[in-house]
Amino acid sequence: GFTCAAANETDAERFQELAKVMKKKNVKLGEDQLSCLVKMVTLHGIPKDLDNYPRDLLLFLSPSDYAVTGSCVQYFANVGKANLDVLQKESSRRKQLLREALACLKIPGTQINEENAEILGRLVCDLGGEYIRSSGGNLLKHLSQCRSFLPEQEEAIRSVVSSGNTTFGPPVAWSAFTLNELSGLIPLFDHSILQKIPKNGLSLWLKNYAHDSPLSREQLATVVEELLPTRHKRADGCPADKKITEDVLNDDLMPIYYTPEELRACLKNVSLENHLSQILTYPFSVQQLAVLKEYLDEMYPNGYPQSLLPKLGPLISLMTPKDVSKWNITSADTLAALLERQPSDEMASAIIKRYVDLGNALNATALNAIGTRYVCLLNETELNMIDPNSLKLASLNPSACSQLTKDILYTTAKRAFSDQRNSPAYYELIEPYLGGAPAVDLRALSKDNVNMNISTFVELRKDALMSLTPSEVQGLLGINLGDLAKWQNKPPVREWVQTQKQSALDELHIGLSGGTQEGYMNIATPKFPSPSSAPLGPVAMMLHLLPALLITFLMTSILS
Repeated sequence: GFTCAAANETDAERFQELAKVMKKKNVKLGEDQLSCLVKMVTLHGIPKDLDNYPRDLLLFLSPSDYAVTGSCVQYFANVGKANLDVLQKESSRRKQLLREALACLKIPGTQINEENAEILGRLVCDLGGEYIRSSGGNLLKHLSQCRSFLPEQEEAIRSVVSSGNTTFGPPVAWSAFTLNELSGLIPLFDHSILQKIPKNGLSLWLKNYAHDSPLSREQLATVVEELLPTRHKRADGCPADKKITEDVLNDDLMPIYYTPEELRACLKNVSLENHLSQILTYPFSVQQLAVLKEYLDEMYPNGYPQSLLPKLGPLISLMTPKDVSKWNITSADTLAALLERQPSDEMASAIIKRYVDLGNALNATALNAIGTRYVCLLNETELNMIDPNSLKLASLNPSACSQLTKDILYTTAKRAFSDQRNSPAYYELIEPYLGGAPAVDLRALSKDNVNMNISTFVELRKDALMSLTPSEVQGLLGINLGDLAKWQNKPPVREWVQTQKQSALDELHIGLSGGTQEGYMNIATPKFPSPSSAPLGPVAMMLHLLPALLITFLMTSILS
C-alpha cells in the first residue's frame, strides 16, 4: 500500500526509518514504489548504511552511490540477490547494471567462472547467448532460477546441454536428481534432448520432485508426452491391466499409464464426477485432455451444468465460443473460476458475454474476476452497466485499454470515490483510472501534491495533458518532476514540451529544452495547390504567390 503520495506527509528521516522496517519485514515493492522510496531515502545524500535498506533499492542506485557502504563487488553481490524482475527485461536500466557488473568483476571476454556467476546471481539471467555458450555448464544451475529467456538464450542453453560438456554430463546420463537441479530449464528442452534422458529418470523425477518444481501443469505435460509410446495403437477395448480404479484416479502419475486411445477406451462406463477436479491437476498431454473433453461432451450433449464449470481447469483451453454458448453461467463465482484459468481473449470475451446475456450483474466479484487482464474486452454497453458501488470494491487498471474504455471507467470511478475526494486516500483510489480524466480534474489534482508517477503521467489523456501548464505539471509530479527530463525526447512529453514557452520550462530547473523561444511563433509552412500544367499569366502568378508574400511581410513587420 505504500505510495509516493505519502511523501508529503513524512519527512526524509522518517522515510529512512520506514524503508529500514520494510527490509526487516521483507516487504515486496513494485518499480514505482521503489523509484519513489529511493528518492526520499537519498533526499539529503546517500546514507552510509545502505545494507540496512531493502536490497531492491540498489537497483535504482549505482556502485558509486554504494561506495561509502562497500565495494562494487559487494554492491553487485547484493543486486544479484535482489528481485531483478522489478525492472522490465531488456530495459535500459537492467542492461546498464549488467554492463557495470561485468566491468566491476573485470571480465574481459565472454567466459564466466563459477565464482563470478555466484556474485552475479540473478544478473546471470540477462547474459547473452555468447556468454552462455562460452561458459559451458558454469551458468546452468543459476539460469535454472530465471523466470524467462530471450530466444537466443534458449538456443544457447539447448546447445550447451546437448553438447554434454558440463558438470551434469550428457542427457543420456541424467538421473532424477539431475533433473531436479535443472528443473527450471526443462521447459526449454526440445524433443531431441528429452528423448535422450532415461525414461526411468523422468518417471522418478515426476514422482518425487515435480511437486516442488516451478513448472506448470502444461510444462509437466511435455515430460509426460516423452514417456508415452510414440505410436499409439488403436485400442479395441480397455486392457485388463489398465482398468481405471479408485487407486488410479488418486495417482497423480495417471497420465503416464495411458495413451490417448487407451484412455478413451478405459473411460467408458467410468464416473469421473467425484474426481474431475483432482485429475485435471495431473499433467495430461493435450491429446489426453481432448479425450477427457470428448468424455464430458458425450455425457452432457446440451451443455455442461453450472456445477461442473468451476472444475474444468485446463480443459478451458480446448473449449470454443460455441461450447460457451451452451453454458449456464449464472454466478459471479463461476465466472471467476472460469477466468482464473486465463483463457484466450476470444474465450474470455465469450464467457463474459454469456454471463451478461443471462442477466447477471457486473458486481464486485465479477469485476475482480475480469480484472486488469480482461477489462479491455468489455464493450460500451457492458462498461455502462458497472455500478459505482461495485467498482469501489474492485481492483482494475484500464491503462492499456481504448480511450473510450478509460473515459467511461474514469467517470464511474470518480462517482465511486466521490465521498473520499477530500481524503489523502482519494488519489490512490482514482490513480488507475486517470487515463480518462479531463484537464479540469487534473488541474484540481495538481493542487493536492499527489506526486504522480511518470508512468501514470505519460498515460494521461493526450488532449488533457497537452493543455497543462509547466507549473500544473510540477504540481502533479512533485518529487517525480525530475523523471520528466528522461522522457523529453519521447511522446507524449516531447509534444508537450514543444508547445510550452522555453522560459516557463526553464523555471522547472530540470533541463528541459525544445520549447518555443520568446518573440517566436510556431507557424506551419503554408502548402499551396500545385499549379496546373497550363502556363500562368503574370497576374495569375502574382495572385498565386500573394499569401506567401503577405505572411513574409507580416512576419518582417512583427519582428522588426
